[in-house]
Amino acid sequence: MDDNSANALRLTHRFAGPPDLVWAIWTRPELIRSWFGSSHGFRAHDVTVDLRPGGIWSLRNVNGAITEHVTGTYHEVEPVRRLVCSYHFRGTEFFSVISVDLTADGDGTRLAFLQTGFPDARARIEHARGWPHALRVMSEALLAMHGIGTLWPKLPEKAHLDGVARDLEAARQRLSEASLSHDQASAARAT
Repeated sequence: MDDNSANALRLTHRFAGPPDLVWAIWTRPELIRSWFGSSHGFRAHDVTVDLRPGGIWSLRNVNGAITEHVTGTYHEVEPVRRLVCSYHFRGTEFFSVISVDLTADGDGTRLAFLQTGFPDARARIEHARGWPHALRVMSEALLAMHGIGTLWPKLPEKAHLDGVARDLEAARQRLSEASLSHDQASAARAT
């Protein structure tokens, strides 16, 4: 079957951190909570991860009075290399598949991201807006960590991951403030 480019979202991104740390950001509940849904003002709660083929991941995404339940099944789990999972908004017809491929790139990590199965063009557009923002939140946190190439030669212990979670939160806040300032400036120019 040919790839339907109108129903596929492909992104590439380079992170200033080693693959094991980028993998942790994608797979550890305490880190996922900081970036998931951040572009649309959501906050992830109750993040669960059963990181194995056939394992389930889920979270409750909240923005004020709006709550979304997002869940999926892991299809491929190749630690520090490849992650493939389904992605479903419970109570909707939205079912898609996400693949994340990580490769070492000097002292950083190259990510190849693919999401397919959007129910309509609007869903693809919203995700094309959201995923780059989430990737920026992740990147900002990694850039904030000085000496990333030597400080993190292997997956850090949990105490260090708590610091990564704080860095992700700070990155999310900076990007939210920058986005708000940009929107306010655009509104002022329009009047």
